[in-house]
Amino acid sequence: MAFWSREERDTGTEAILDEEALDEDLLVQGFGRACGFSGARVTRSMAMEIPAFAACVDTIAGDMSTLPIRMHERRGDELVECNDDPRVLMLNGDTGDLLTGPEMVKAMVEDYFCARQGGNMYINRTVGSNEVRSLHYVKSDDVCPLQNREYDPIFKHCAYLIGGKQYEPWSLVRILRCTKDGRVGRSIIEQNNNALSIAYQTMVFESSLVSNSGRKSGFLQTGQHLGQKALAALKAAWRKFYSSSDTSVVILNDGVTFQEATASSTELQLNENKQTNDDAIFAMFKMPPEVIRAGKTDNASKNANASYVKHCILPLIAEFVAALNSSLLLECEKGTRFFSFDLSEFTKADMKERWEAWAIARNAGVMMPDEIRDKEDLPRLGLDQIILNLRDVLYDVTHEKVINPNSGKVIDLKSLDPDGAPSVEDKASDSGGDAPTGTEGGEIDAGKDQG
Repeated sequence: MAFWSREERDTGTEAILDEEALDEDLLVQGFGRACGFSGARVTRSMAMEIPAFAACVDTIAGDMSTLPIRMHERRGDELVECNDDPRVLMLNGDTGDLLTGPEMVKAMVEDYFCARQGGNMYINRTVGSNEVRSLHYVKSDDVCPLQNREYDPIFKHCAYLIGGKQYEPWSLVRILRCTKDGRVGRSIIEQNNNALSIAYQTMVFESSLVSNSGRKSGFLQTGQHLGQKALAALKAAWRKFYSSSDTSVVILNDGVTFQEATASSTELQLNENKQTNDDAIFAMFKMPPEVIRAGKTDNASKNANASYVKHCILPLIAEFVAALNSSLLLECEKGTRFFSFDLSEFTKADMKERWEAWAIARNAGVMMPDEIRDKEDLPRLGLDQIILNLRDVLYDVTHEKVINPNSGKVIDLKSLDPDGAPSVEDKASDSGGDAPTGTEGGEIDAGKDQG
């Protein structure tokens, strides 16, 4: 603390010091201190406060959590769905943890985008057995990848420290974004921190304008020294003017003028900047803007929906499925069993599109009616027939025969005569009778001949 003599105070030194203090107090009302943000790196919590960023993360994570997870098994040439496997029941419902299967998938996808440790799921197996008892979501902040003392760039290995205990890789299901070593990934926040910083500062600046009722920050200028009482009154009035939202005013005496230090939202083109920042965030996720702004079913174009599924959902599904197959399957199962996500759930938002897809699959012989009813959670009707059109000509690749169900004829391409005329086989030629001329019994005859 400094002490000043009467002579020094009379010369106006105290007034000058008060002016410096006044300038400092006014600067506090500026953007830097009023917002509490000075260009520091954006953290996960700060990024989730940006509406466009939070919308992209929540949309992708929410859509991933709605997709049922299936397990299939190859039994020779047959592909069977394993609906009663306990691992499938856990992934789609009760995991044995406080989080359900969809909630766990959503939390893991959010960590996938926002944390370098990615999304993590612990597999609780019975001691001395490979039976999976429960699945548990682990927050990314609680996972610490350990590095070997001797780094091997080829034969990579990593253990994980969780809650003070060490766990091996096969006890966790992990999805990492942009990883190159399998230990940690690179989140969108880390990869695009500068762009997110601009978006965050724009949002905070808008908040400061609203809190100050649109009042601009600036400086007070005067050509003469102000006394202590005048300065104290001016400070109190100025603080009240900026700290309240009422219609209070500050009256400036002669010689005191206000100089603006910031531009208005119109001058800064704040709305245009926000639009540009949102588009930049959508580009980070490869998210079509129509998906967020117009909805995924009503107003969004089909091209936007197709691009969303192709660039945002399918790559994430591929990583998730590979992680499940690697850690959740036994070594003896990896050759015959695999997990998958049921993408047919995307069509449930549009009833017309869904039923048109089912009709195409049924008419093309890809799915049977009861298989379609299973997808729609409807009871089976015992309809196991596949629709075949008699106008189509079938080619048997194995036996090199052309089958015409409409006329009941089979042409064996192997037994062509020298003149190039094919030999026609049918039921009538086998029995010594005349060849059928109509379609009655034609399909059965062709089937028998082929056999």
